[in-house]
Amino acid sequence: MVAVDHLLRSSSNPAAVGRRRWFAVVPRRLATLAAVAGVLATQLITAGGAVAAVPITDPNNVQVLVTKQRPLDPLRYVPPDLVRGPGGYLMRSVTSTALGRLCAGAAAAGSPLATVSAYRSYDQQAALFASYVNQYGLAYAETISAHPGHSEHQTGLAVDVGNADGSCGLGSCFGSTPGGRWVAANAWRYGFIVRYPNGYTAITGYTWEPWHLRYVGPTLAADMRNRGIATMEQYFSTPPRPAFATSADLGAIDPAGTLWSYPATGRGTLGQRVAVGAGWGGVTGGAVVDWNGDGRLDVIGRHADGTLWFYPGRSTPGLGTGVLLGTGWNGWAVTPGPWVNGRATSIIARGPDGVLYQYPNAGNRLGARTVIGRGWGTTTTTMVDVDGDGRQDLIAKRSDGLLLLYRGNGAGGFVPETRAVLGRGWNGISSVSVVFGFNGAGSKGVLARSAVDGSLSYYPLIGGRFAPRIVVGSGWSTYRILS
Repeated sequence: MVAVDHLLRSSSNPAAVGRRRWFAVVPRRLATLAAVAGVLATQLITAGGAVAAVPITDPNNVQVLVTKQRPLDPLRYVPPDLVRGPGGYLMRSVTSTALGRLCAGAAAAGSPLATVSAYRSYDQQAALFASYVNQYGLAYAETISAHPGHSEHQTGLAVDVGNADGSCGLGSCFGSTPGGRWVAANAWRYGFIVRYPNGYTAITGYTWEPWHLRYVGPTLAADMRNRGIATMEQYFSTPPRPAFATSADLGAIDPAGTLWSYPATGRGTLGQRVAVGAGWGGVTGGAVVDWNGDGRLDVIGRHADGTLWFYPGRSTPGLGTGVLLGTGWNGWAVTPGPWVNGRATSIIARGPDGVLYQYPNAGNRLGARTVIGRGWGTTTTTMVDVDGDGRQDLIAKRSDGLLLLYRGNGAGGFVPETRAVLGRGWNGISSVSVVFGFNGAGSKGVLARSAVDGSLSYYPLIGGRFAPRIVVGSGWSTYRILS
């Protein structure tokens, strides 16, 4: 492992990765430039076609970029034009007008919405954040709430919406409802974006919030949609891309032992691959997941000698030095993920004896395991919230090709019920990887490789079922794909 760790640290060359030719995009006529100067920031295009822009710091500008690293200036900023918008909530006047139109459009489409939250002052955000820290601890609180002065709600441009009948509330299940799907598909028409889309926690630092809309103006919203850019962090200038920037990126090890990252485009395709590091030939299986809760995607790797390692993600290219999690993992099927609501990512593992265990996350080691099932034989599992109820489920692939749904109860166990059949004939599938945002903001599904011809296909999860597959590519037979 010393050799592997050394190669991981040295294989990425930020200077080489960062070499780009930049071209300023300048409107042809001064009249046009004057008209859009206050709306669109000067954009830069890389040789590869990626778009960045100069970030806006003026809090009165509807395009102001507010993130974990970019607080409001001044920190206690108060919008000058707060009004009572739809639902009686305070928000900026421009937000109120646009939100009224959005709600009218949703109602006309048969998916009526209600405002749940809007403007929050610095002090209100401070109290809310403190309550989350007290309830969940700092690490988890920072993935669901902003520090005071870093909240979009303080700008008066952010609103939380929900179904008019109150179903789902501020839960990820909203994204699977007709109202949530309508918002994801149409918010841009009214100048809004879903600010924290599914699968982009490593970029935004926040978990999926399908209810959190941010007004950025119709020009920017349309530009982001047309270019397939899901987040403001990606639209504006950002640091070099990490090894795995989104939960839609795919990790794969080639026959030479090089780990590659295949970045997702957000349009149902994979972009140009980037080498993460060499020396991965001994890794027999693994997964890309946020193990330590810092908002960056890490890699869990099982080696041929039975050791299990955690490789921390970084904000820059490459991965950090590996940390040994355990030994004796030969013959085990490992599925990391947020199995218990409100707790760190844990590992669901099926042993050679067919017993299914949960191993809690204890930082740089695994906690005491608990039995959550027996009689699993050689079944392999994939963890994802299939039904959109905010609790993780297991998709179990049996040796006879039957695909069954084991719904989780959010507390470490399963919902007692007859198992629904999600698919048949999956014995010809040799790899299954969960992806979020692969086919657009809010989308979820799996990338599955055929053992017959090595083709890679995307199976969207919609309404708790798999929709027809979309072929992504071919020639994957010799790769070990991370789940």
